[in-house]
Amino acid sequence: MSKARGRSFLYDVLMPKIYGLGAAVVIIGALFKIQHWPGADIMLIVGLGTEAVIFALSAFQPQPHDPDWARVYPQLADDYSGEALIPTTASSNTSVTKELDKMMRDADITPATINTLGLGLNRLSETAAQMADLSQATAATNEYGVRVKAAGDELGRITEAYSATADALSKMAVATGDAQEYHTQVQSMTRNLGALNAVYEMELQDANTHLKAMNKFYGNLSMAMENLTDASKDTEQFKQEVSKLTHNLHSLNTVYGNMLTAMKG
Repeated sequence: MSKARGRSFLYDVLMPKIYGLGAAVVIIGALFKIQHWPGADIMLIVGLGTEAVIFALSAFQPQPHDPDWARVYPQLADDYSGEALIPTTASSNTSVTKELDKMMRDADITPATINTLGLGLNRLSETAAQMADLSQATAATNEYGVRVKAAGDELGRITEAYSATADALSKMAVATGDAQEYHTQVQSMTRNLGALNAVYEMELQDANTHLKAMNKFYGNLSMAMENLTDASKDTEQFKQEVSKLTHNLHSLNTVYGNMLTAMKG
């Protein structure tokens, strides 16, 4: 029978405790990171570093010794060429059980060792489950960080939009004041144009009246000129008649003088 392997203090006694403590440190680091507590980055680095060291140590854990069962049951050997295995009776089964118990005692395999092995396997299963939860928590933390960053970007864009809106409202307020002043000036200009139109209309009426008077005056002046022309014609004729009368009077005076001279002579 093969020689039983002695128990290793590091891998059989200490490593199960290291597995549990390392998993606790990893979970605490993940909790710090998820809650965003101060020192979360350091705690997460310490936790994952501890888990990495534990996995590195477990890589060098020696494999459990597998007894050479072919020495007890030759039929299990690969090169066995003897008779086939014949079922044994109850007495032979009892003998085999005794031999198996003796072999386990020689290998120092006690019920406590089996219980320890079971506890170690349970702890290993729990550690694997915790590591799965840790990976999920890390993924959730990363997703949360991405969402927080996206929310920060959206908040920045909202702030910029709010600033632009405030500037637009300020400019709109200034433009509203300018528009009111422009409206006031337009109203004043409209009133001035109305007054100017009234004055212009009065001037047009006066000019029309004056034009009518001028037309009437020019009509009368034209009639006067016509009358004056007719009068000048009559004056010329009157002048001619006066000239003829003067000539006749001169002739008459001459005749009368001659008669007086003749009468005196």
